[in-house]
Amino acid sequence: GRFASSGGAAYWNFQSAFGGWALALALEAVRAGHPQPALIASVSAQFMKPLPEQGLTLAVAALRAGRLTDFVRVEGFAGEETASPLFTADFVLSDPRDDALDYTVPCPAAIAPEQSVLLPSSPGPRWLANYEQRLAEGTPFSAQDHPRTLAWVRDASGRPWDEKAILALSDTPMPRTFFLDPAPRFSATVSFAFHLHASRAEIAALGDGFLLVETTASRVARRRLTQDVRIWSAAGALLAVSHQLAFY
Repeated sequence: GRFASSGGAAYWNFQSAFGGWALALALEAVRAGHPQPALIASVSAQFMKPLPEQGLTLAVAALRAGRLTDFVRVEGFAGEETASPLFTADFVLSDPRDDALDYTVPCPAAIAPEQSVLLPSSPGPRWLANYEQRLAEGTPFSAQDHPRTLAWVRDASGRPWDEKAILALSDTPMPRTFFLDPAPRFSATVSFAFHLHASRAEIAALGDGFLLVETTASRVARRRLTQDVRIWSAAGALLAVSHQLAFY
């Protein structure tokens, strides 16, 4: 139930490794330690300390194994230190089942990826090089009336989408402060929630193409922000949602 990772350098941010990488790594540990064919239903995470560039250790514990739903907890530590976790992530694993009810909020209209603004990579946050991101709506480091953005995103290496990649993708949007103030106001995620709505067939049909990431915030004030994300397929299917609280 313990796993070690030497990676992190390729997903380094400014003062911590990219949170989406840590969540994807936690899911990999869940799959390795507790083989379970069911898809993710949700992930609830708390980030308490910066994530290391190398030497992350993950401890996996099964909390409950049900007939249709499993609950698993992952704790991340710096090296061999096990007293104080850097982050925790609680996974709920359960395959979606068809039902007569089927409501989805409308998919936003967005210009094509080829017409959108390509975001450059940066030597500081090295994790950006792992994604091709094209902004269809929103201008970073500007004083917008609202912090809503639309971004087309795909893996820079051409890796096909799966549940692990979609989980990591949900943490890629820039802090909403970047779209309310020309001055950079950086933030750190404190709590994070993710819910997967896609079926296996929907995920398999995604290939390695662009997904549309819709991001907004309900409130940005008093040095904290709440950020909401919806991830859409190119065909307009809602694949996943996430919500996080960050301090800036």
